[in-house]
Amino acid sequence: MRRLRLFALSCSFLVGLTLVPAVAAAGGPAPSDNCVPGTVWEDRASGVKYLCVYDEAYGGPRWVLMRTGQEGASGWLSRSSTNGCLLAFVGLSGYSGGGADAIARSFRWPCATSVDRTNQPIGELRSRVAIQRYASGGWSTCRDSGFQYNSAPATGWMASLDMGASADCGPGTYRALGYGSFFQGGAWRGASLLTPALALP
Repeated sequence: MRRLRLFALSCSFLVGLTLVPAVAAAGGPAPSDNCVPGTVWEDRASGVKYLCVYDEAYGGPRWVLMRTGQEGASGWLSRSSTNGCLLAFVGLSGYSGGGADAIARSFRWPCATSVDRTNQPIGELRSRVAIQRYASGGWSTCRDSGFQYNSAPATGWMASLDMGASADCGPGTYRALGYGSFFQGGAWRGASLLTPALALP
């Protein structure tokens, strides 16, 4: 009888564990180019904040990562006169336990200014972000959003992760790894980029 009770108790414990909801990654449109210089935009899913600036070389306003309490990187993940270009941003925030996002933006050649932005059809623009923690002499993945695909025609798409009130894998040194790609010329074209490291409590 005692064995039966222990078995029932252990089964109810396992059922309880499986009912704990997993924190899902968020995906959605990136902040648009229709920004007013001086405006701050926050990705509510990750806590990463952007500032709208006017960039004459870009041909208008654009969003840049706010550096206070955050780390980020940006760069071209693909450039081709045939297939166009993909610009990516990845940001890691130290606010309220931390979070990260990755944005992929598509351009047509010559990929130089805001007028070169181009819409990608549904499912042909994707982004992904992973939060990594440094421990035992190497980096390991703490959270990974998986690829988030555009659910509507879009020039930019974002994947986000929120770690809530404290860093999910404990205090330490973290970084974000962002991926972006778009489907052009019959293939996915893109790459990845890393943020500098940031200490999270």
